[in-house]
Amino acid sequence: MKKCLWGVAVFLIVGQMVWAQFYTRLPQDQRKELAEAYYLAGRQYANQGAREKGRAFEEMAYNIYPALNPSAIQLRELPDAALLILEGKARLAAVPSESPEAVQERLRSRFLRLVSSFLVENTGGMLALMDGSVYFTDLNAELSQDQIRTELDSFFAAVDLRGLVPSQVYDLNSLNVTRLSPALTRGWGESYAIRIRAKMDFSRQVAFWSTDQQYLMRRVNNRWLLFAVGQRTPPADWVPRKAPDPAQLQVSAALTALPVEVLQDNLLSALRYFLRKDVDRAARYFADEVRILRVGATLTRREIAETFKGYFESTDFAGTNADDIIDPGSIFVQPSDRFEDEVPGPAYVLTVKTRLDLSDRIPFWTRFQDYYFSREGDDWRIFAIF
Repeated sequence: MKKCLWGVAVFLIVGQMVWAQFYTRLPQDQRKELAEAYYLAGRQYANQGAREKGRAFEEMAYNIYPALNPSAIQLRELPDAALLILEGKARLAAVPSESPEAVQERLRSRFLRLVSSFLVENTGGMLALMDGSVYFTDLNAELSQDQIRTELDSFFAAVDLRGLVPSQVYDLNSLNVTRLSPALTRGWGESYAIRIRAKMDFSRQVAFWSTDQQYLMRRVNNRWLLFAVGQRTPPADWVPRKAPDPAQLQVSAALTALPVEVLQDNLLSALRYFLRKDVDRAARYFADEVRILRVGATLTRREIAETFKGYFESTDFAGTNADDIIDPGSIFVQPSDRFEDEVPGPAYVLTVKTRLDLSDRIPFWTRFQDYYFSREGDDWRIFAIF
């Protein structure tokens, strides 16, 4: 896949006459990945104040892959093509090392990925981004991955992060990445400091939490790992423990991963079918019986489908899509034990913020809604709504 994206970068350099056409020759999966790269680059330009340039890249993303769903793009390291696009550079080839700007952008993405894992309470996903141990300089303490896991699990049990997005916890405009002096980091290798200002206060639950925060990351076998947190640097003679094997971390992360994309896609798909007045297909995303928790009622799959059908048939929603009714960017998923003794297997609650008020005809419609999912057959279906 990387080779293909590098090839795409070549097209961008070879000639502006053909750059708007190259993607038509790519397979669908590669077009989708490239479109995401353009979209991410566009968002970065917009965040840096270049709104017109950002809009142009976003429009190009939809040209490449019209079915692009921005809310489904995971916070992850930007693909190589996106980095090239964002830099406005086109160096091909087996470049021996990334440019400083590219490294900084990769670390911004890495940090957002860490924050995203934090907000969905994915301990395994956070540990996959950390060195074998992390030094908390404000506490003068080194914690192993096992100790960090314990601390995170304790925090998640005490604090409800439901519904939060990174921009609510941090001022993302304050995010700054700078390289540490090689003389200072001889024992750590290539290292960078990520500085950011927090909007929310978790200092009662997290001992190192402060308004201005610093996270140190270093390159370990071409992986960027968090090795220190705090305003100061660790002692010069301190070296982190060896990070766990990446393969082991992938297994661990997979075991703790949340089915965010699947649940989000199912909710949005049901809403899209309702908007098309295709009740039968929409009903597939609901369990045989659905509990409407706010009013203490239970509706069959058909009854809840008819509830939506009656509303959408009596109202003109021409030109309206699912994103106009709910905010996909507000979707937050977490495990739920509310129905632990009532449904087989794990259950998850998806919280979403609405944009339109449909409460006059739909009894559970509120500003924020909770949709509870459990596995039924080979898919996840909604069995309760609050």
